[in-house]
Amino acid sequence: MRHTALILFLLATILILVTGNWEWVSSHVFPSTTWGLYSKTFFENVLVGAHGSILDLVVVVLLLFYFDQRRSRQNERKRLEEALLDLQMYRAPDSSYRVLGTIRRLLSLGVRKLHLSEMQLNNLKVADIVLTQSNCHAIVFTDRLLVGVRLEHCECEAAIFAGATLDHVEFRHCSFRRAKFHGARLNGIDFRTCEIQGSDFTNASLRSANFRGVDCKGITLKNADLRSANFIDAKNLDPATFSSARTNKDLKANDPAIRDLVKLSTRN
Repeated sequence: MRHTALILFLLATILILVTGNWEWVSSHVFPSTTWGLYSKTFFENVLVGAHGSILDLVVVVLLLFYFDQRRSRQNERKRLEEALLDLQMYRAPDSSYRVLGTIRRLLSLGVRKLHLSEMQLNNLKVADIVLTQSNCHAIVFTDRLLVGVRLEHCECEAAIFAGATLDHVEFRHCSFRRAKFHGARLNGIDFRTCEIQGSDFTNASLRSANFRGVDCKGITLKNADLRSANFIDAKNLDPATFSSARTNKDLKANDPAIRDLVKLSTRN
C-alpha cells in the first residue's frame, strides 16, 4: 500500500508540473506539430482527463489505506487479546511485566474492556490506565503502586490489593465484594459508587476515605486507620467492626454508637 501511494504521489507531482509549465513543455518536448490525431489540443485534453483520473485514484487509495489499517488493527487486537488470555495462568517471574505490557498495547489500540480475571500484577508501578467494563475478578495487585488509574463499571470481586499504594486512583461503579485490601494505602479513596460487601481492610490506611452511602455489610476494619474517613449515610455499619480499628479519630458517621467510639478515640 505504501508503494502504491508513493507511485501515485509521483504521478500527481509530474502531472501538476507538466500542466503548470505546459507552454514550455508544448514548445520543447511536444513541438506544435501534428501527426494524425496527436496534436497540442489532444495532449491538452489528455492532461485535463488525467487530473480527473488522478483524483479518483487518490480517493480509492485513501479508502483502501483506511480499510487496510482498520483490518491490521483488528488483527493486532485479536492477537493481543489471545495473548492476554494465554497469560491468565502464567506464573513465571516475568508474568507481571508481560501482562502489563500486553494491557498497555491493547489500551493504545483504544481497547478499554479487558478480561483480566486472576491476572498477576505484582511489584510494579501501574500508571495512567483506564479500564471500562472489564472483568478483574480475583486480579492480584500485591505490593503495587497504582498512580492515575481509573476503573469504571469493572467487576473486581475477590480482587487482591494487599500492600498496594493507590495514588490519584478513581473507582466508579465497581464491585469489590470480598476484595482484600490488607495493608493497602487507600488514603482519600472514593468508594461512594462501589460495592464493598465482605471486603477486608485489615491494617489498611483509609485516612479521609469516602464511604458515604455505601453498603458496608460484612467488611473487616481490624487495625485499620480510619482517621477522617466519611461513613455518613453508610448502611449496615457494625460498631464492633469499628472498635477493632487502629484509630477512628475524626471519623464521620450517623450511627450514635460509632460516634461514641469516635469521641472516645478523640479523647485518647
